[in-house]
Parts: sequence; structure tokens; C-alpha cells
Amino acid sequence: HLEWFRANNYSEIREPEHTNEGEGDFVVTASYLLAGRGFRASPQSHAEAQEFFGRPVIGLDLVDPRFYHLDTALAVLDEASDDVMYYPEAFSPGSRQVLSRLFPDALLATEADAVAWGLNSVSDGLHVILPQGAVGLFAPLRERGYEPIGMDLSELLKGGGSVKCCTQELRDA
Repeated sequence: HLEWFRANNYSEIREPEHTNEGEGDFVVTASYLLAGRGFRASPQSHAEAQEFFGRPVIGLDLVDPRFYHLDTALAVLDEASDDVMYYPEAFSPGSRQVLSRLFPDALLATEADAVAWGLNSVSDGLHVILPQGAVGLFAPLRERGYEPIGMDLSELLKGGGSVKCCTQELRDA
């Protein structure tokens, strides 16, 4: 990956010192860099990311092993407006309080939609690509002005991942 970034004029790149799985562990909003803790990420990667990106990093504790990365429990719907959706029970009580303060209007997912990997989705600010099995998210997304696009990901879901696991978002800033 580093070679590709260098070849495509990304000048500020570095190999991390502490274990993280990119946007599996980190979720980007307009205001914050949210960072999951608990199962697969090194908490030391949070300070490293904050220093590299110069953005506030908010650590969130994952407590349910079914949601082993942050991107399995929380998704950004519109990065520019800090609009997110998440499954509250995947997080510790303190992290739930932080999320409710930072994102008071967040779409809260049910357990059924969370275990269907509905939060491991990708949005361009209008279209939300998610597994077709996360049926409970379709109507609330439409009510908020988004266009949900359900995908048949049955084979990928067997491996414990969904849409977000198939992407790498590139940002200039």
C-alpha cells in the first residue's frame, strides 16, 4: 500500500509503529477521528494517529466481541455534517455517553441490523451502501434523506465483514 500511495503523489505517508487496521479501527468525521478500543486495535495507535493527522482522536471502548472493530458498530453517513449511525450496546456505558454528546441526532441501529453488518457500510453523503439483510435501516435512512442501496454480500458476510471491508477511502485533507 505504501508504494501505491508514493506512486500517486501522497507525500505525507508513514508506516505506523502501533497496530491498527486503518478505517476498521478509525472512523473519520468532519470534527473527529473516532478510534475503537477493545479487541484488535492497540490503544497506543490513537496517540500516534492524533500526532500524524493533527485531529482530535476520541477513543471508544467496544465491549461486545461480535463488534471487534469500530467500523462494525458505527458508520459515518455524512462526513461533512458529522451524521453517524451506531449500535449503542456495542460500546461501554462511558463511550455511549460520549457518542450521545458528540452525535445527539445519530441514527441508532437495532441489534438485528448490527449483527447483519449494517453498520459496516459506506456512504458518499447521499447513497448508503449496506448489506441487504440490514432491512431495519432502510426506512430510517430514507427518512433522513439518504438513499440506501442493499447489496448481496452473503459470501463476504461469512468471513465477518461487509461493505466497508471492501473499501479504502482516499481523502486529500
